[in-house]
Order: sequence, then C-alpha cells, then structure tokens
Amino acid sequence: MAEILINKKSKRINVKLAFLDNNGKSRLNILTEGPLGKISCDISNFATLSGNKFFIKKDDLNFLVKKINKLIKSVSSGWFVELNLNGLGYKSFKLNNKIALDLGYSNLIIYKPTDKIKIRNFKNKIVLFSLDQEYLYQVVSNLKSYSTPDSYKGKGILRKGEIVKLKKKSKS
Repeated sequence: MAEILINKKSKRINVKLAFLDNNGKSRLNILTEGPLGKISCDISNFATLSGNKFFIKKDDLNFLVKKINKLIKSVSSGWFVELNLNGLGYKSFKLNNKIALDLGYSNLIIYKPTDKIKIRNFKNKIVLFSLDQEYLYQVVSNLKSYSTPDSYKGKGILRKGEIVKLKKKSKS
C-alpha cells in the first residue's frame, strides 16, 4: 500500500493507493482521508499492479491526476450545489428524513436522500452537500428531472446561476 501525506493549509490529507481482492476480483483503489471524512475511487480501469510495480497507461495519467485532485478537494472542502425552485407555488419542505417538493402537481414529490448526501432546504431553495461529486451531480440531475425548466415562462428547478433563454410568445 503506497501512502502520500499532504498538508494543505493546515489540513492533513491522507491519500493511499490500495490493492483489494474481493471474491477473486482484484481492484486498485485510491483511498483519501481528510477533515470531512473518507472517500475512495476505483482506478482498476486506468492502472494495473504487477508485483510491486504500479503501471498507468500514458493516456490516462492526466485523467488520474485530475481524479486525485478532485478526491483531495472532496475531503478538504466537499461539493455544494444550490437549486432554485422557480415558479408560482413551487416550494420544498422537510418531511421526517425526506425532502418533499411541491411543484404544482396533484401529489407531492418525495425524495429520500442517502447518507452520502446532506440536504438543507429553504422555501424556494435547496442546498446539497456531498463528498462524492459524481453522486451529487447525479442527485441534482434526478431532482431537476422532476420539473425541467420551461422555455416560455422560466418555471422549473434551476441551478444557481443557470439562465433559461425565454422564447417569445407567438401572437395569433
């Protein structure tokens, strides 16, 4: 197991390269530990381990460095996404451990987050936080699919800073 210690602005970040063997399938993982928690990433598709030597395909080296940088950012500061609910009567509220979205449909849309993500909701705004960027963007995509932005009125679930170009209404 290779280990790298990074001291980034008085935050101790531990990056380990681990070879795991699960049920006959060998996996090469990057394990990252930091002040916010732990996260791992499977890199078996990009690198191989032969004996004590670690091989990375030349084309995948840049991708792997970017992936490690994302993992370091994940455990040091995490990832935030803010969603705005635009539309008359669009709101969100907490219902036990679930988020209920009132988007003008006859029923409420209820989303139950996993333990990988933390959701903070306000009246017309939802803030999501996670250590795993890919999972966070998947959840954002799922939430946005409940009410895609309308190109005539601008209603829908939008990311902070996202602009919808409105179409002109045709006069008949």
